[in-house]
Amino acid sequence: MTMALWVLGAALFSVAVGRWGTSAGGSFLSSKGVTAPNFRNEVIPTSFGGVMVLLYMFVVLVSVGIPKFFFPLFPDALFFAVLFATGAVAFLGWLDDTLGDARHKGFRGHILSLVREKQLTTGGLKALGGGMVAALCAAALAREFAEWLVFALYIALMTNWLNLLDLRPGRCLKFYLAGGTLLLAFSLDRAESLLFVPLWGLALALLKEDLAAKVMLGDSGSNLLGVHLALWSLTFLPFRAILVVLALLILGHYYAERHSITKRIERSRFLGYLDRLGRQ
Repeated sequence: MTMALWVLGAALFSVAVGRWGTSAGGSFLSSKGVTAPNFRNEVIPTSFGGVMVLLYMFVVLVSVGIPKFFFPLFPDALFFAVLFATGAVAFLGWLDDTLGDARHKGFRGHILSLVREKQLTTGGLKALGGGMVAALCAAALAREFAEWLVFALYIALMTNWLNLLDLRPGRCLKFYLAGGTLLLAFSLDRAESLLFVPLWGLALALLKEDLAAKVMLGDSGSNLLGVHLALWSLTFLPFRAILVVLALLILGHYYAERHSITKRIERSRFLGYLDRLGRQ
């Protein structure tokens, strides 16, 4: 019961920090020219994942970092794996947000650019770096080689899946919050949740601004949400459940390489309704 209250307290604290940070972060990005046109061709602040990383680190320092020296909470390997993944994928996404070339799309486009043009794109760098981050984080969680392979692929695909969803306001955040809320409900009394609930609270605070198309997550934000959702689920879900979700991620990526996810959502009455829900 005490741990559940601690987790809930961390969630509420992160929501409060997120509400302040969303306004301040959006103004900062605009003032520095970190902007991009959205799907309506409106120029708004982008790459908000960089702001979320700083806010996340602050919340974790207060709710976990300092108390961890006085109370046994969770293994150090998990703690440092989550912190490493948080900073690494957001940085790789930020590079793609600010220096990226929109000519190349998808895994196939970045690979062809490297093979045919001998040119490494920022998207290709993000894919290679993200794969290494996934492999290192999987090594901290896996107990055997086969499990490591599954975990590494799972982390890489979940991270990229959230990036594929980030094409309309609120879509990526809705998916993350739906998955994160389910995980939180089943792990409320576990100390490991303290590593993941701060980002959940920040995402909840950002949802209104994202739905209103006032800020964009960018690759830095969607990658951050994706890697956290992957590590969160790996921490609590049984291996069989991970295999099921991995199979769905593989199918989703196969479809996305050949078809438009947005058009698929728009053709479905139910998915279209969920996608437009709350959007201004």
